[in-house]
Amino acid sequence: MNQPHKRLPLLALSLLAALWFTAAHAREARPVPTGPWYEDASVFIRIVQRTPEQLTAFYLGRGFNQAAINSILDTCFITPVIENKTFDALWLELDRWVFSRDGEPIPRITRDYWPDKWRSAALPQAQQSTFGWTLLPEVRDLRIDESAGGSVAIPWQTKTFTLSMHFPTGLDKQGPLKTVTFENLRCTRDTP
Repeated sequence: MNQPHKRLPLLALSLLAALWFTAAHAREARPVPTGPWYEDASVFIRIVQRTPEQLTAFYLGRGFNQAAINSILDTCFITPVIENKTFDALWLELDRWVFSRDGEPIPRITRDYWPDKWRSAALPQAQQSTFGWTLLPEVRDLRIDESAGGSVAIPWQTKTFTLSMHFPTGLDKQGPLKTVTFENLRCTRDTP
């Protein structure tokens, strides 16, 4: 007699194995990123740095005026892309990140820096909102296979600098602190 209920556990196990195999191979197929990057069993981080020419083209294409673009180009944009690879929550809390040069801290430019710049540039509200979504969230949790990306700004640096990213873990932020450090970062100039 055919007993389908006895085959259900085997079918479920086969399905889970197929999903795991597919997910494992999808991770292996990730192209090697250009620029600084870090990967371990819990997180993948890639740092993207745009040149002033690229930033100008991006924001011009979204209707920004030149005065607003000049304010953006007065700063140094670092754009991390972060993927949580664990089953635990990984927390972005930008106030826990430390930019430094020669052991001295570099202040991060926070969101409250920009409204005065936009008023001076007479930047319309629609473009101000567009700019807001290009920034990395100040605080956000990342769940399994979830990623986030966006820009973080610091004052322009002529020398290399270090970025130490500190990530609380766990739904209640009580897990071990995950730290990833990138050294010898630099603000990107246009190539001649």
